[in-house]
Amino acid sequence: MNEELAKELKNYREHSNERAIKELIGSHNDIENLNKLSIIELDVIAWIADYNLKINDLLRYINMTQGAISKLVNRLVEYGFVEKYHMKGNQKDTYLRLTNLGRKVEAIHHQFHQELEQRLEQALDQFTEQDIRITVSVLKKINAARNQLD
Repeated sequence: MNEELAKELKNYREHSNERAIKELIGSHNDIENLNKLSIIELDVIAWIADYNLKINDLLRYINMTQGAISKLVNRLVEYGFVEKYHMKGNQKDTYLRLTNLGRKVEAIHHQFHQELEQRLEQALDQFTEQDIRITVSVLKKINAARNQLD
């Protein structure tokens, strides 16, 4: 594989935007415990906002054990960002929803992703549709090769 391409793919794969997200979170010191959240906890808050999730549903989104997910959810409940509830007539399944504070956190997280998407679109504006199609084709082939190892 081309060394420069491999280097850039590695850089992309390892880039988490954690520093930028932490800076944005740090600017909201009015929300207690916000600065204690990990990136995965912010993602869980976003998934809860987007979907009517049961705790077990998080297993599809996160590569963690059920015990680790339970601890993560309990921490979000303790911080006041998430609450657990049961549907009428179904005490077996525990569902999750955001509190008002959790919705504020999700809005901050969403704002970050909107800004990131806007910057990425600006970066891609300099390329033609043909350039993009070729890049997508290359990435699909790389991903297919990697998937054969899984």
